[in-house]
Amino acid sequence: MTVGYNYWLFWFLYIIAGVIFYAMLWWLTSSRSVKWGNYSLRAMAAAIIFTPWYANTQGTALAPALMVFVLDFITIDSAASWRAATPLFVAIILTQLISIFLYLSRRRRFKKQS
Repeated sequence: MTVGYNYWLFWFLYIIAGVIFYAMLWWLTSSRSVKWGNYSLRAMAAAIIFTPWYANTQGTALAPALMVFVLDFITIDSAASWRAATPLFVAIILTQLISIFLYLSRRRRFKKQS
């Protein structure tokens, strides 16, 4: 099965929209009050927006995992939706671990400078 021009066009538009949304989120969470919350929210948003998964069990085309999860839940059943929820949850956990590491490393660096 060959993937057509529209597939790549839609992915390009989705990534552009995701980057714009993520930049707006980054700007909104740029306050200095709750640094850990900012790191955590940014990581979770990145995982939710940019995690791909297979749109069909027999196909090779990818789609955003959140979209596949919701559409499988609506059209098939709740058991089928775990097919896309699993990589989405793994991505969220990994990005949270990375955000914890970045937060702690930056905090130590700023303490050494003070």
